[in-house]
Amino acid sequence: MNQKKQVGFRGPLVLAVGGTFIVFPLLSYAQLLHDGRLSFPYEGAAMGMTLYVCLFVFLGLLIAGMGLEMILEDSR
Repeated sequence: MNQKKQVGFRGPLVLAVGGTFIVFPLLSYAQLLHDGRLSFPYEGAAMGMTLYVCLFVFLGLLIAGMGLEMILEDSR
């Protein structure tokens, strides 16, 4: 008997959450650069903000990778 596989929504949802974790910190970093809040006299904030953005982008890539894995598993 052939049964159609149901499309799972967890994979695309996890992929979207991972993309959000990537995009929003990058946009906030760009806004802070544009406003001049990461230059003199706030150069101490630049290192912390860069670390914050890098950590969230790495976390977002991990989450997005899990979402892609779920999508590929559902497509089998």
